[in-house]
Formats: sequence, C-alpha cells, structure tokens
Amino acid sequence: MFKESIRLPFIFFVVSIVWQFIVHQEVQWVDNVGVSFMMFFIILFYNWSKKPYQWKKDRNK
Repeated sequence: MFKESIRLPFIFFVVSIVWQFIVHQEVQWVDNVGVSFMMFFIILFYNWSKKPYQWKKDRNK
C-alpha cells in the first residue's frame, strides 16, 4: 500500500522541480513538498479505505 501511494507524489515532486528550474530558474521548495505530502496522504487514505473490514468478519466466528 505504501509503494502505491508514494509513486505519483514522487513523480510530481521531481517533475515540478525540473519544470520550475527550467522555466523560472527558481524552485519553490515549500510549495512542492507541501503538495507532494498532501497528494501522498490523500492517495494513502484512498488506498486504505478500499480495504474491506476484517474485524467484523473475525468477531462473528
């Protein structure tokens, strides 16, 4: 679950740094890190929410 959640934010982070460096010659590190962390947590929460509940199945047995 962790590997799936970190792939897209890492690609976004690298591409945004390269793009900002080429176009503006100035990289906004705080914005890039903040957006990447938010993407990571949203994707992690989404992947976590797709897992079915196991605790209810175990209690009925």
